[in-house]
Amino acid sequence: MTIVHPLIGMVVLTLLVAIRLLYFAINSTLTGKVHIKQFRIYDGEFPKYFQSARQHYKNMFEMPILFYILCILLIINNNYTQFDVILAWGFVLFRVLHSLARIPNRDVNLRFGLFTGSFIMLVIGWINFSLKIL
Repeated sequence: MTIVHPLIGMVVLTLLVAIRLLYFAINSTLTGKVHIKQFRIYDGEFPKYFQSARQHYKNMFEMPILFYILCILLIINNNYTQFDVILAWGFVLFRVLHSLARIPNRDVNLRFGLFTGSFIMLVIGWINFSLKIL
């Protein structure tokens, strides 16, 4: 297994979150809960489920960016081990679980714990990479 596999897994998760947001946007417009003009600058009231889905999508471009950069650097340098792959899969697993917990807006403590798990995987990955190249 290579570092590319968890990278692809994270991309798939991001695309699924985007599809969910797109579905909610179309549904909100077709049911009249949101007027299409509101999407220009996200002006006016949006249903809570749409706001949550939008925030979830935005989150996919925050901390995961550091994951993508790390994976790409490991690939470019051809300098990854099984430990790096395990950390990468750990990050993806925590992000998937976080997404599953976020969808119904479950307990914030659960989401925070899952977020923290992915954060720890990423920090260890970056420390490990940094030690290899220094």
